[in-house]
Amino acid sequence: MTKATYDTEMIRNINLFESITDVEVRDAIIKEDEAYFVVPEGKAGMAIGKGGEVVQKVQDRLDRDIKIYEYSDNLGKFINNLVPADIRGVDIDGDKVEIDVPRDNKGRVVGKDGNKIESIREILQRTHGVEEVKVE
Repeated sequence: MTKATYDTEMIRNINLFESITDVEVRDAIIKEDEAYFVVPEGKAGMAIGKGGEVVQKVQDRLDRDIKIYEYSDNLGKFINNLVPADIRGVDIDGDKVEIDVPRDNKGRVVGKDGNKIESIREILQRTHGVEEVKVE
């Protein structure tokens, strides 16, 4: 696993998220127009808030789309939490993962220019030591 290192801006963003949502952040990735926050299991609902009002405050303050994912020690379950589409199956072989999604959902998983799958790869690498992620 790669230990995440955060710069001052990242720490400020994590602190802002935690102060608004009252939910601890396990990991975060901040991109130009999106921010991904990994929160403890069972805490995503609290971070999102009723009708999305809490996460909307975070989005407004960070001026980015916010994605919130619940962490799980179980890699298969965590992948299910991360992938924004129906999954037909997940094949885990050591530090390699293959995610099988229906063809019409592949774009939602990979994202424009591969940006979503890159973020998924980075999170899985830092949280579970996954070295390779393929989407089939």
